[in-house]
Amino acid sequence: MTRFSGELFDGITSRAHPVTATLDDGTLHIEGDGIALAIPLGDVNVAPPVGAARGVVHLPEGRELHSADLAALAQLTQALPARSPERWAHKLESRLVYALAALLVSVVVIFSGLRWGLPAAAQLAAHTLPAGLDARIGKESLALMEKVSLNPSKLAAARRQAIAQRLAEQCRHQACPPHVLLFRDSQMFGANAMALPGGAIVVTDALVKLSRHDDEVLAVIAHELGHVQHRHSLRLALQSIGAGAILVAVTGDIGSVTDLAAGLPSLLLQSGYSRDMEREADAYALAWLGTACIPARRFADILDRLDKNTSGTNLLDSHPGTRERIQPFLAARGCT
Repeated sequence: MTRFSGELFDGITSRAHPVTATLDDGTLHIEGDGIALAIPLGDVNVAPPVGAARGVVHLPEGRELHSADLAALAQLTQALPARSPERWAHKLESRLVYALAALLVSVVVIFSGLRWGLPAAAQLAAHTLPAGLDARIGKESLALMEKVSLNPSKLAAARRQAIAQRLAEQCRHQACPPHVLLFRDSQMFGANAMALPGGAIVVTDALVKLSRHDDEVLAVIAHELGHVQHRHSLRLALQSIGAGAILVAVTGDIGSVTDLAAGLPSLLLQSGYSRDMEREADAYALAWLGTACIPARRFADILDRLDKNTSGTNLLDSHPGTRERIQPFLAARGCT
């Protein structure tokens, strides 16, 4: 027989009634001043204890029995029917090996979700979301970048126009994703080019100056067209916001379009694209250059030059495996 004292709350008022509880033959008897209850254990639920706080026994009709006798409450929990989730939860929480196993499973599940699940979900979402959202994020990202890191281009208008005309001419002969070519000067980004959601491709003055002829600039732009084609910038933003959503899922607040736009420039600058995204963009550029009859090695040449002129602010610094990436471009032969 298990016997313990506690306070009964009737579920109607906030008054606590001192009582004595007795567990006998599958029934919980509760007695006090004017109180005499006999409750089958099947109608009793014991909340898992939290530290040294008083335990709570949930009873029918909204009643609660509070007690500081945790040992007696543990015995009561053991006496509950095996189907009681509280009983199983208490068993699992009270055994170190089960707790460690649960922790290990949780870590594996979270890691797998971030490593494989989240990129797959972001890819599906990026190709499902309406183009208007893509364009809005890109517009807000560009506006923010122009406030803090991009300045009007100082290149000669004739040089910019020549590159833009060559790109437009090539896109009349082969399919190109919708895009807008922009030239900007930037101390922060250095020799760089980047594709934003919605199709804006930003080429910095430093990149054009680093090139030895316009074919190299077009080769880099072809690579960025690959990012536009596969909506990599949007996927990168969705992956980032998705990782944050895992941590704040209980609030249901995963941010707004403005949050995505504000965080995208930082993501591009600090982490760049994943290896898989770079391979996709490289494959697109290799095919594009072959159709345009631009020697594929032009991309290898300028990428190699970028590697030798790395800086802490160069986006291409974070691109993985430069030596490995340029091999297909060096091996390519002629037009396709």
